[in-house]
Amino acid sequence: MALRPFLEETAREAGNSALGLFGKVDTEKKGTSIVSEADREAERLILSRIRAEYPGEYVLAEESGVSGDIPPGEDSRWWAVDPIDGTGPYLSGLPFWGVSLACLRGPRVVGGAVFLPGLGEMFSAVEGGDAHKNGEPIPPLGQEAAGDHSYLFVPCADVAGLEIHYSGRRLSLAAVSLHLLYTAAGSSSGTVVEPTRAYDIAAAAFILEKVGGAVHYLSGGEIDYTKISDGRRTPEPVIAAPAEQMDWLRDQVGWRRV
Repeated sequence: MALRPFLEETAREAGNSALGLFGKVDTEKKGTSIVSEADREAERLILSRIRAEYPGEYVLAEESGVSGDIPPGEDSRWWAVDPIDGTGPYLSGLPFWGVSLACLRGPRVVGGAVFLPGLGEMFSAVEGGDAHKNGEPIPPLGQEAAGDHSYLFVPCADVAGLEIHYSGRRLSLAAVSLHLLYTAAGSSSGTVVEPTRAYDIAAAAFILEKVGGAVHYLSGGEIDYTKISDGRRTPEPVIAAPAEQMDWLRDQVGWRRV
């Protein structure tokens, strides 16, 4: 099966599974976070599809961690899976959650799909092709500066060491992939992401880049996904915006390690 149909069909099936459990599962504690049986069921489905189509390949998944024969090298294919990005909104009865699936080749993403079941939206992109929303190409991003009423997506809670100086409107949907996707759709002037993990951002970041956005570390460095393929967080915040506005956004954000 070609990559885009595989990504979209797998994300859709997992999303529909989670949608079928929407409002029917209990909230469970997972360290400082929360989880539910819906997360685990969606992840089991995704992993079964990857293992059937691409047996033995390395997978980083939010709930089960890493699996596969060999950790990703410079040119090996691997996968990053977030079965429900936005578990908090999901368990609160809100529609701001999605299933995120990325295919990577060494340090870079080569395909991604994010399905938002509660909103009925499918975003996808593959190397050598356009980014799509519900099967139609997403128009290239405008590169104009933010206005007084522009939105900036930000973390949903205070993050130690992270300062955001943006004086315009701030918004959080508590799901990083949605922030990046709606930046790709032109709904916001950019996104600020606290130190995060590969499965949270890889697919949506790739989609944003395909329409003229940029996704970098706050310091300006490129994200090498192999360095966080074991599930560790990025070493610093991530920012995303139309490519020509990245310097502006970098000036809106401060970071000190604590």
